[in-house]
Amino acid sequence: MKRKVLTMSLALALAAGEVSAQITNNNAFAVPDGFKTVSVNISANGQIAIVGIQKDEQFKYLFFKKNNNGSFSAGNENNPLNSMISSGVVPFNPSQSSDGNEIYFACAADGSQNTDIYYISKVNGVWSEKQSVGSNVNSEANEQYPAISPDGNTLYFTRLVDGGVDKRCGALYLANRLPGGEWEKAVDVPEPVSLGCEASPYVCPDNKTIYISSIREGGKGGFDIYYLSRLNEKLWVIPISADTINNTMDEFSPAWDSQKKVLYFAAQDVKKKSNINPVEASLPDNLKPAKVTRYHGKTLDLVSNKPLGANITVTDVFSSKVLDVFKSDGITGEYDFFLSGLTNVFLDFSAPDYSHAIVETKPKDDEVKQDYKIFNKVSLQLNVFDSDMFEALSSEIVITADGKKSNVKPAEFSKGRYKMELPIGKNYEFTIKKDMYMDYVLKMDLSQVVIFDSFERDVELVSDKSKVKFKVNGLAPNMTTDITIIDLSTESKFTTSVTTDQNGNCDIMLRKGDTYKISIMAPGYTMFEKDINVPVVAKGEDIMVIANISKLEEDVKIEIPNVNFEFNSFTLDASSYEPLNKVVTLLKVNTGIEIELSAHTDDKGSDDYNNKLSDQRAAAVAAYIVSKGIDPARLVSKGYGKTQPLVPNINDENRAKNRRVELKILSTKSNQ
Repeated sequence: MKRKVLTMSLALALAAGEVSAQITNNNAFAVPDGFKTVSVNISANGQIAIVGIQKDEQFKYLFFKKNNNGSFSAGNENNPLNSMISSGVVPFNPSQSSDGNEIYFACAADGSQNTDIYYISKVNGVWSEKQSVGSNVNSEANEQYPAISPDGNTLYFTRLVDGGVDKRCGALYLANRLPGGEWEKAVDVPEPVSLGCEASPYVCPDNKTIYISSIREGGKGGFDIYYLSRLNEKLWVIPISADTINNTMDEFSPAWDSQKKVLYFAAQDVKKKSNINPVEASLPDNLKPAKVTRYHGKTLDLVSNKPLGANITVTDVFSSKVLDVFKSDGITGEYDFFLSGLTNVFLDFSAPDYSHAIVETKPKDDEVKQDYKIFNKVSLQLNVFDSDMFEALSSEIVITADGKKSNVKPAEFSKGRYKMELPIGKNYEFTIKKDMYMDYVLKMDLSQVVIFDSFERDVELVSDKSKVKFKVNGLAPNMTTDITIIDLSTESKFTTSVTTDQNGNCDIMLRKGDTYKISIMAPGYTMFEKDINVPVVAKGEDIMVIANISKLEEDVKIEIPNVNFEFNSFTLDASSYEPLNKVVTLLKVNTGIEIELSAHTDDKGSDDYNNKLSDQRAAAVAAYIVSKGIDPARLVSKGYGKTQPLVPNINDENRAKNRRVELKILSTKSNQ
């Protein structure tokens, strides 16, 4: 006994007779005089119609294409089905994929007396040879009337039944496509959906609605057209007669025009055994397919604007589940598919070694026409600069792609700034090299999803540095102090805070090849200053700087070097500002100390002259320091003339040493 399936009638069956279907055109396609219509099929997108016609022993197919005004053009006999007929293989009952790029049909091939199901595909504008759908569908019986669902995942067909009420009668079967493209074992559609005398099924764009010709109890006579709906794998709506479309003639080969929202079919007078031209008819809403959105357009190369074959992956926005995959034509770039449902989806347009164009959409309109452009190269700009100085650096850039040396050539359009074009589909590694700097490695994987056509990356090169060890004599153990460092090579200045160990040692990393001025100023201590050079090539030993400083105590004297005056004058030379500014800093760091600023001369000149000049010079130094914000109450200025020489005034060299300015600590009580 034939198995049965769960069905659903609802009010749908009752409502079917409330609104009559109406025949609106008895000559829907221009069929040549003398020919009768044998079959009608329309691609789900409504763009291509295949009409089979016959006159005596002459049998052929006409291909009709939809015009911009919605009507079909004149039929074209130059098509792959007629080419097959010319070669001795006659295809029957053709059915098209959604976009018309696949045609399924039945034919007796390879000397067999039975018909099996085959298909041809149009790839890059060329039709393939016929290919069998495989033994999971074809059997020793006669398989006919194939109908591929618009999503390409289900194949419906009939298997002829011996001794039926009509030689065209067959049981309705279906097969699901496996992920690898093969078909599962075909299964029959259970009762009461299929009662054993079905023919010419047509699957509508919603993938659920099926129109079929059937002979069954309660019909008008011969084959009638019925509406089927497959709600899911196990639940069907009981077949519903298409009402007044059906009459005593055979209504055969139904096909839905998704653009015009009308049904086409062929009709034959059973008694006269004659056909009329294809008929166009309107249907009541309850017999129409569910609303779907047609997405169509072209995929193009962004640069050349030429058509490009691409994959279109449909993914659920919320679950990330891949719902379907479509392709655009490799020659025309055209894509055409249907989506239904209430959820938002991502459409991902991509091609091998090309970018992705990803859009979010919700099927809601009749159609969405949009061209999408993708690209096979991205533009990369690298900005190379010194991490310390932020100075642009011209560098060497070595590029590998998938582990092999790349022929991509970076172009330096300004100092340290490079542009290049990178083909998509490869995993890149950039090694940026420059003398006196550590290598920088940047990775960019363009073998994954690429959306943007340009990128910009900053490359911060870190200078190669050496360790400079400082031994600070006189500073208390484990004390934190600031070291001011001026890079004389780059004219940069920075201050770093260091903490000495028990022995007064600390380390600082400085750039190789540069010259530095080092200043140490700890609260409560005298200043230290020295110029050092960091060699390019390390000699295997750390650079050592010994800094001798003293605690600021009463009566401690500190010479202020390089304080100069104009000849025979107490006017400060501009070269004196820098050392005097350090005195200002010392006083600001040690806010409680009071000092004496003293000026000294050599032995030339009278005592009165030297005493007066030294007083004036000490006062000039004090005035400068006060001008920098130091309280004058903290300062005392005094000139000692030639009374306190450092060394005997026996030559010019010694006299130069004796001409000096000194600082003496008078009090540190408020600095404690």
